[in-house]
Amino acid sequence: MRKILIICYFLSLCHCSSISSIDKGREPVLGDSSEFIMKHSSWGKPKDKKIIVRSNGTDEEWIYERGILYIKGGELTSIQEFKPK
Repeated sequence: MRKILIICYFLSLCHCSSISSIDKGREPVLGDSSEFIMKHSSWGKPKDKKIIVRSNGTDEEWIYERGILYIKGGELTSIQEFKPK
C-alpha cells in the first residue's frame, strides 16, 4: 500500500497522466510487469501461455490473437505483433 501511495504522490507532483492511461487499458510496453499487463493493459489475459523453466529463471510466452508477449523474470522483454490479414 505504501508503494502505491508514493507512486500516486510522485505522479501528482509531476502532473503526469499515467493514472488515467492505466484506467483506459494502454498497450503493453517493454519493462511492464506481468501483473500489470494482466490487469491493466489493453491485451488483457492471454489465450495460452508457454512457460519455460531454466536454471537462471523462468521465461514465458503469452499467446494472443494479435501477437505474442515474451516475459522473463516477471517483466515484459519483447513484443511480437502479427500482421493483420
